[in-house]
Amino acid sequence: MKIWVPGVITSKLAPTLAVPIDWGLELAIERESLDWHIDCADPALATDQSNLIITIAQSLAPDLVPHQLRLTQTLPIGQGLGSSLAATVAGVTLVEALTHTRMGQATKAAEIAVYEPAPAAIAAVLTGTSAAGAAMADAGLQAVLYLPTQPPAAAVPAQPSAPVAAKALLAALTRRDRTWLQRHFPLSAQVSPTYFPHAEMVSRAVLAAGGLTCLVSGNGPALLCLAPADHLSFVTELSATLQAGRLVPVGAAPSGTRIYA
Repeated sequence: MKIWVPGVITSKLAPTLAVPIDWGLELAIERESLDWHIDCADPALATDQSNLIITIAQSLAPDLVPHQLRLTQTLPIGQGLGSSLAATVAGVTLVEALTHTRMGQATKAAEIAVYEPAPAAIAAVLTGTSAAGAAMADAGLQAVLYLPTQPPAAAVPAQPSAPVAAKALLAALTRRDRTWLQRHFPLSAQVSPTYFPHAEMVSRAVLAAGGLTCLVSGNGPALLCLAPADHLSFVTELSATLQAGRLVPVGAAPSGTRIYA
């Protein structure tokens, strides 16, 4: 039995919007054992019951029988792409899988919100759909993540004082309105220079390459760069300018959180 949980792109400047992505984690549930153990390729992750996935599961069901688990993750940790939320959702879903019960979406979201209080992101990860993702698809936009080679030292991005109305932002994306996006959704309002010194350079490079806008995902440092899907040379042009990080196209999640054989 396996569990799939997608990652998610969020924005502090538009907190009611969240887009589930095709990067995520897969948790394979293997045999019962005397103690919990989780195999994973990332040496930074705990392999015993102190792993966040197992901690969350045990907090909900202390008598859960320990199992051998195997984690496969395409979601980078600490980049602002929802890795901690994905682990929390996986822990709650692990309880469902091992107890052969199904929580309703509302109940499950409430349990997750105890640890990750972000309603839009939780809903997007559970269902695999979002208004923002649909608007981007309808507008014919491509999404590319910029991941800096050297992440910022301080994990304190700018705190926006005036959130953008979700309806207005979606409308601007749908009509590909670069002027509105730069005026009302600037990168300078999302990230401070001390946190991410060359973020503004990335934003200018996105515009110069024919992109529409650039936003910080979650707490960063991942930056989401948006451009028309029919601009086929966008990534190539952007790569020629940006040398302090890597560019990776990202797509919509294949599904929301699910349990499968």
